[in-house]
Amino acid sequence: MPSHHSGPGYVANPVAPDNYQLDKPLRDAAARWLNLVPAEHRHHGGESAKDALETLREHTRSGPDHPLRALWVAHRHLSDPAPAVRIASLVLASEALWWLGYFEDARTAAQAAVDADPTSAQALWRLAVALYRQGRFEEAGERLDDLLKLADRFAPAWALRGQVKVWLDPDNPGAGRTDFAAAAELTSDSGTWVVPYRMAGADFQATAEAQVRVHDSETGSSSGEPVDVVLLPDKSRVEKGVDPDRRWYLEGPSSGGGDSNSLFGGLGGDFAAGARTRVPFGTRFVLYQRNIENLCQDRATLREEIEKSVAELYDAALGQNATIAIKGAPEQHAEGANVPGDENG
Repeated sequence: MPSHHSGPGYVANPVAPDNYQLDKPLRDAAARWLNLVPAEHRHHGGESAKDALETLREHTRSGPDHPLRALWVAHRHLSDPAPAVRIASLVLASEALWWLGYFEDARTAAQAAVDADPTSAQALWRLAVALYRQGRFEEAGERLDDLLKLADRFAPAWALRGQVKVWLDPDNPGAGRTDFAAAAELTSDSGTWVVPYRMAGADFQATAEAQVRVHDSETGSSSGEPVDVVLLPDKSRVEKGVDPDRRWYLEGPSSGGGDSNSLFGGLGGDFAAGARTRVPFGTRFVLYQRNIENLCQDRATLREEIEKSVAELYDAALGQNATIAIKGAPEQHAEGANVPGDENG
């Protein structure tokens, strides 16, 4: 889980239609969601419509830490008499399912919320991030276009639309640049979002290979093979569940692997000087250039992020599970954020 979770949480749009009802396919899906929640996360309590919205807001704030509990709360309110509460519960269900890794179900819930209220910034955001996580980048971009018409000061939406444009045109170093710049301008004081520094492919490759040599010389280790640099993960793998924002991939006999269940990529460790170990033969190190660059606003940070990524690759390949000492760039990912309340959009 990422360390940040911005935004005050969901506030339902007051114009939610009075005649909105859950259809049978959605009811069937909701029954499946309920089966995901073990008994220890099911705690019932009654609230008024006003208190129900506040409850949904609270669970949106804590959703990354307690997604099963959030899913249970959302499920309880899917048939609430107040349409606004029902829509809010769909948004919360979508977020909880997203954090749990059920991205198609997250999309289903968010789509139902958007169908019920196309002017809900919250619903559009949850739909966009679910589509993005499934590798459906064109559709994610369309929903982000809709969202930014409603909430044009929501920096993560600009940043995510920039990432979408990179996916749609990865060979273009300027893809998404204006959107990244818009996000950075909105959060200039905190420095959360950056305009990515782009490095020529050959330069990036040379920097990565030089870092492998430095690491080998400092630790007595050997990778056996140079690191491969590609622009982005293979889209077919993203469609099967690989994080589209991951920075590296380890392919080979190691049990560590680069494609873990961690939402934002594997975190490895630093290495004690003099540790003489060898990476298993046939292991392939892969760095994803655009995803590494997307975190870095200047060349110095990018070089450090390459260094950290190489260290993580070695850690996974050798199974050392040590603690990272290289700082690198902040692990900021737009899709972990929440839109402010719809009435503030």
